[in-house]
Amino acid sequence: MSTNFDDIVRKILEKTGLDRNELMARIRRKQEELSGFITPEGAAAIVAREFGIVPERKIPEVRKLTISDLSPGMSNVDIVARVVRVYEPREFERRDGSKGQVASVILQDSTGQIRGVLWDKHVSLIKENKIRKGVSIRVCGAYVKHRQNGPPELNLGLRSSIEINPDDPRVEELPELPESKAKIADLKPDLSDVDVVGRVTAVSGPKTFERPDGSIGKVASVMLIDGSGQTRVSLWDEKAEVVGKIKPGDAVKLENAYVRSGWQDKPELHVGRRGRIILNPEDPEVNELPKVERRLLKVGEIEVDMPTLDVAAKVAQKFQPQEFSRDDGSSGKVMNVILADETGSIRASFWDDMVDEAQKLRVGDVVLLRNARSREGLGGQPEIRVGRGTDVQVNPEGISVGEPRPSLVEISELEPGMNAFQVLGRVIEVSGSRDFTRSDGSKGRVASMVLADRTGSTRVSLWHDKAGLVDGVKVGDVIRLSNCYSTAGLFGEVEVHLGRQGEMEVNPQVEVELPPVDVLKALARPEQVEIGSIKEEGKNVRVRGTIVKVFQRRPIFDVCPECGRNLGSVDSNLLCEECGKVVTPEHRVVLSFTIDDGTGNIRAILFGKVGEQLLGMGAQEVFEKFRGASSLSELYEEFDLLGREIVLIGITRRNRLLGELEIVVREVAIPNPKEEAMRLLGKIKA
Repeated sequence: MSTNFDDIVRKILEKTGLDRNELMARIRRKQEELSGFITPEGAAAIVAREFGIVPERKIPEVRKLTISDLSPGMSNVDIVARVVRVYEPREFERRDGSKGQVASVILQDSTGQIRGVLWDKHVSLIKENKIRKGVSIRVCGAYVKHRQNGPPELNLGLRSSIEINPDDPRVEELPELPESKAKIADLKPDLSDVDVVGRVTAVSGPKTFERPDGSIGKVASVMLIDGSGQTRVSLWDEKAEVVGKIKPGDAVKLENAYVRSGWQDKPELHVGRRGRIILNPEDPEVNELPKVERRLLKVGEIEVDMPTLDVAAKVAQKFQPQEFSRDDGSSGKVMNVILADETGSIRASFWDDMVDEAQKLRVGDVVLLRNARSREGLGGQPEIRVGRGTDVQVNPEGISVGEPRPSLVEISELEPGMNAFQVLGRVIEVSGSRDFTRSDGSKGRVASMVLADRTGSTRVSLWHDKAGLVDGVKVGDVIRLSNCYSTAGLFGEVEVHLGRQGEMEVNPQVEVELPPVDVLKALARPEQVEIGSIKEEGKNVRVRGTIVKVFQRRPIFDVCPECGRNLGSVDSNLLCEECGKVVTPEHRVVLSFTIDDGTGNIRAILFGKVGEQLLGMGAQEVFEKFRGASSLSELYEEFDLLGREIVLIGITRRNRLLGELEIVVREVAIPNPKEEAMRLLGKIKA
């Protein structure tokens, strides 16, 4: 025992005349009453005060604890630990209406880890980056609470204090910070709590969307590089607003990010509610990052809603200028071209005065665009917008562009509105060419066939002088189509069209091995599965469930009745770029809703005749109802989709915005109990 303890005991014995053994027992009982976390000296001081004796030490000494000692109910805790993870502060509203702040950190010492919760005044230490990963802290006056469905947590309230990098011998006993930083090249899907330091090369502004539960979300993105590679980073909800402060060339540190498979299964980073974004951090790794001048983007790097971008590409296709009327009655002009490089192709729309610049372009020219911007175009694809503030240079010196190669797209990756791509498949159906008469009395020709690969099948339409290419093509042939475009067909599936500038090869020399016809046809006849079991894109599936959420969007889009191309970049544009003339549009239905079968839910997209079948009305009738409805809510209430039980057959794909799987539906049916029973019986017998 310490000298001070002996002095307190001596004073008590002198004043009270108690037996020493009786006094020592009383001191031990006092320790037990206080859960054993008061030193013998502190307990003796409390007993002394009960007898009116005031020792020199007035406050009971708190035992110095480790994390493994902590349990719910403890208070006045004094602990030294290292910060190993920091979570973003958030505001909340108390019952009395006042505002509060809370943040959390993960603390570690040699005995374990615990979550530390910082309230109100202490939150500023995180906002000012004083509490950050790796620093040691001493916490005094904290208390331990039980955490629902989890381990206890250490709370730092009004009476608590925090010392950063304290002069305390316990700091020497703390383990070093666990390594959690990752290089971009090492990212793998499903990693969580990842920290990455990189430099921003491009920024895409916030975009709102509706979740299956009806709530509204936001997402923005940046392209990030380090010395090992490049990746896309999605910033969700309140994190999306941060892009307003980020510009190309900035260094950022991402903490608590997670990794998911993105476009073409490449790993991408996501920063959600638990994540942090530290702009231009004080981190030694920043000095090792490659410098980023304002650089030219590749076509494949362009995202939707980039506020400013520079790009160089070759002109792959040109379309005729179009005039339109704005809502205020003024007239405008727009001209579209397809630009391409070795990474892909993209539509660029030249507006008003810039149409004159677009008309000077020739196929094969290199175009340099500075201070352009991007937006969402047809089929959700990014589209470049060229306005008065954009500098356009044609065939500039010192600028080279890789030879454009139409990107090879698997059939499951097809979406309406894609341009200048390549598709490879085996013919499983073929129809000869036929003549038709246009609305103006002129003649045209069209032929079709169905191509399939391992991921699905699609109908291919060949227009005008291309229709004769099917002559001699037979079932089983391998076909490669280049410079195609895609649209939504009459029966909901995405179709591939080969227009005037497209090319077709029959049985080319390719490295891709395609299954035989019978296997490809079998892949198109899926067994019914539970929604919760759907994990991959590009799968033909049959599901049965109930419509639990309907997305109230414009239920009609317009296509050219002669070539099927989606019409235009503005609502009033009825000029078909493929046919090169104004046409009377053909209306197509598009519906989107969430279906649930008890094991999970998934978004479904229905185009054309499939949507008409579900609604029980034709596209023209849907268009008339849409035009006459006072609101979308009124229109969809009349559709009466919510709560219906249906069977859907279609192909799964990954929504690029949400990163979630969805079904593009090609068949829809109302469940037939007898058919369902026979199907189940057959499955049992098998």
